[in-house]
Amino acid sequence: MPDALVSIVIPAYNPTTYLLEAIASAGAQTYPRVEIIVVNDGSDKPESLAVLDQASSLAGTYIEQPNRGLGAARNTGFGAARGEYVVPLDADDLIDPEYVAECLTALRSSDAAFAYTDFQVFGTQNFEERPGEYNLYRLLDRNYLTYAALIRKEAWENSGGYDESRKCLGYEDWEFWLRLGARDDFGQYVPKSLFRYRKHGASLYDFALARHQQFVAYIQSLHPELYEYENRARVKARWSPAASIVADDSPVNQTILDIRVETTGKSGAAPLDPHAAELAALAAWSGLAPQQPQQSEARNSLHRHLLNAELLSLRSWTQHPVRSLSRLIPLRAKEQINNATGRPVFDLSFYLQFQPNSVMFGDALVEPLVYFPKPAHGRKRVALVTTQLGPGGAEAVLYDIASTLCSKRFETLLLATQSRDDRWRTKWQGRVEHVYDLAQVVTPERMTAAVYSIVTNWRCDYLLLQNSLYGYAALSHIKTALPSIQIIDVNHYVDESWDQIASTAEAAPYIDRRVALAESVGDRLLAMGTPASKILLVRNGVDLERFHPTPFGFHATKNILFAARLDPRKRPLLLADIAYELSRLRPQGDFRFVIAGDGPEKERFKRRVHKLGLDAVFDFRGQVDHLPPLFAACDVVILPSRSEGVPLVILEALASARPVVASKVGAIPEVVDSSCGILIEQPAAAEFARALHSLLDQPEVREKMGAAGRRKMEANHDIRNTREAFAGLFNHGSSVSVASTSRSTAME
Repeated sequence: MPDALVSIVIPAYNPTTYLLEAIASAGAQTYPRVEIIVVNDGSDKPESLAVLDQASSLAGTYIEQPNRGLGAARNTGFGAARGEYVVPLDADDLIDPEYVAECLTALRSSDAAFAYTDFQVFGTQNFEERPGEYNLYRLLDRNYLTYAALIRKEAWENSGGYDESRKCLGYEDWEFWLRLGARDDFGQYVPKSLFRYRKHGASLYDFALARHQQFVAYIQSLHPELYEYENRARVKARWSPAASIVADDSPVNQTILDIRVETTGKSGAAPLDPHAAELAALAAWSGLAPQQPQQSEARNSLHRHLLNAELLSLRSWTQHPVRSLSRLIPLRAKEQINNATGRPVFDLSFYLQFQPNSVMFGDALVEPLVYFPKPAHGRKRVALVTTQLGPGGAEAVLYDIASTLCSKRFETLLLATQSRDDRWRTKWQGRVEHVYDLAQVVTPERMTAAVYSIVTNWRCDYLLLQNSLYGYAALSHIKTALPSIQIIDVNHYVDESWDQIASTAEAAPYIDRRVALAESVGDRLLAMGTPASKILLVRNGVDLERFHPTPFGFHATKNILFAARLDPRKRPLLLADIAYELSRLRPQGDFRFVIAGDGPEKERFKRRVHKLGLDAVFDFRGQVDHLPPLFAACDVVILPSRSEGVPLVILEALASARPVVASKVGAIPEVVDSSCGILIEQPAAAEFARALHSLLDQPEVREKMGAAGRRKMEANHDIRNTREAFAGLFNHGSSVSVASTSRSTAME
């Protein structure tokens, strides 16, 4: 079989003598059958015409045409080519003698449409570039390939050739590679440096970079088959899947589109969880799942770092030695130093110029995870970001907010960033469509980036945040990526020992609406400079039908109810001391503390009770999800917290017509006064014991306080009003406006 003819096409517009060098390199090929075609694209400079006159005698074919641009000149040359394969070569670049032979060997051993090589940049800059293996998904965002390649002429013909409109001037080759890719005509990488790209002053490519966004928009408009959402996901699934699934049957229930599936052909296995692929992608990206990095990719990354950091330039080392030495220090080491010192010793923003997909999260530079969730199909998407999946007052408020979102209009995601308790998982899964216990799949170092990735990948229309500092840290980046997203945060209380509102002040400019669940919280927001128009005061609410008054029982033993999480903020250990002091006031022992809750202080609490010899007066019930019977059976509710907002348990107690003894902290005084309870200013055990002792001895006072508490709840804390105010946050498109009554209003 005779060797196939290879045509080398050299377009020229006002060339210099570099054209003669390009022709010489084309003619020096070791491959025996090569033809050279020079296309004069309307050159008009005398010195260039003289060069072209010499070139015409060196080329096998010489074509003249009016100036129509690089794409048209290449098409003319391709059209005139007699070869089965064609190499485009610009008039100032060179190919090594083995270029055609090596590329042809690679192309013949594959079904690719073209073959390309590593290349050497020379002239005013000198370095080697390694494009790496062909990847169409990677090519969608950046043309990492050079224009020079050995191309099957049939592929050029079938694709329609290069764009001749001049609307992507300088990016014709990128558009051409995309045009081929859209037809499943892919490239074959030859890992040898056989092409030489000359840099000498401003080039057409430099001009194109200055108008990059304009040209990219035009190119994307030409190829909806690649860039429209589901098409882009299809490309990613083939070339850069978020996750690969090996399953008996091809799963159709996954939340994301860009997955690669290999079926076993077996049957009978249980269906995959819909979030399996998405969570696997998060775990692998975070580092919790094993990965197999390719050495060539690591090598390419190091090479590109050195190149972009100007560390391959002798001039850079001689003129900027300190800067160059600093740039040799690995990025991750700089991040650790910044984090350890608590200040920016190194300016990491420098790295953003050659890691354009990365985002600066605190002291670390992270490339977020990109994947493609299924389309929303007309529904708005709401991300709820919190700390816990487990039970608690804040979680109950968030659950009420989620309850206001109609599933026909909203698709809701719940992101828990630090959950240590998932007993409400099933409850949440019955209310929202997507539940993410992120601590199970994401390391703390990547948590902020994970929140950013999920919210931006799902293109959420609303983000509602409570308590999660990881969530607050992501807000500025989320707002940059999704400028139209409405960001809302829910603020529960002001803590004197740790001021969350002050601690998250840097994120405040990115928050569109700040919900205050207590007047003291609203006042603190105002004091921190939040405009009154951004603050919505919503009184925390209670279900008045679920929690309703019941008569006090006439039993010998009085029940004192503590219903809260057993964590240090609630001060459960103080209850043991209160019981001890109360036993001294009531030696007859006619009382019992009923403990409905669980948490990290549980074992210490029990040991304290046992040490004081009070086991007989404590009834530990563990976590209780249905509280109304406990309120009905108790005489007094106690809450000796160190800090609080408006605790839900107090609202539930008052709605159940039970008096409250509580610490005078946070927003509790906004709800509890002398008409319905007793507030303890100095939270000593003896003070609480005296208050309890007084109430236990006065049943008529307990009844009077209980009735007053119920009236307060009916007037100010009906859950229906609270839910109406919350629903208003999501009912007006991008303009957040809430029409409400009483104190559920924007602060004036």
